[in-house]
Parts: sequence; C-alpha cells; structure tokens
Amino acid sequence: MVDFDHSANLLKNLGVRVVAGSVDSVERTAELAAGLRLGYVKAVAGLDAPAVARSTGAFIQEGDRTFLHATGWLVDPSGAIVNAVYSTGPIGRFSANDVLKKVIFEQAKAAG
Repeated sequence: MVDFDHSANLLKNLGVRVVAGSVDSVERTAELAAGLRLGYVKAVAGLDAPAVARSTGAFIQEGDRTFLHATGWLVDPSGAIVNAVYSTGPIGRFSANDVLKKVIFEQAKAAG
C-alpha cells in the first residue's frame, strides 16, 4: 500500500484509483492506514472474507485468525478486469510500477 501511496501523483495523472480491502475492523484498518501514513490509497474495512473468496477466487486463510491472502485486480473504466494477481502467501502482489506500466500500455493501445 505504501508503494502505491508513494506513486500517488503518477497514478492520479493516469486516472488510477487505488482501494485496499481488509477483513479487519474499521478501527484496526484506520490504525493501520494512519500508521502507514496513507493518503492516496483508500482503505475499506470489514470485508466478509469467505464471501470475497467465493465471489472472486481469492485465497483465504481460516483458523485462529481468518484473512484473505493478497489479491489484486486492475479494473478498467468499464469495470472489466484487465489483470489479476492471486497470492497464497506473503509474496505475489502488484507493485505500483507494474500497474503504471500496464495502464500506460493499455491507454496507448486504446489510443491506436
């Protein structure tokens, strides 16, 4: 998330919005966002992990603490998923640079 926040100006200039979802409470998510000093990334709390996993294919960790493994979608203005990244552990995430390159490529392709 910090990576995306640091690239906020570049992302904004391309029309990219970034949303991070969490199964944690509103309070815990707000604490995390404040601790990371997020300003551009919008943090959304209280997601239902099993429902998100069922509807998106995201991997879920269940047990003492239930959470979703990192899952990322690059969605175009029409709502279509252009690229997705699914992780089953601590690695395997979009970087801001990955998203910037893909958006620039897609915008150039659409411009002809």
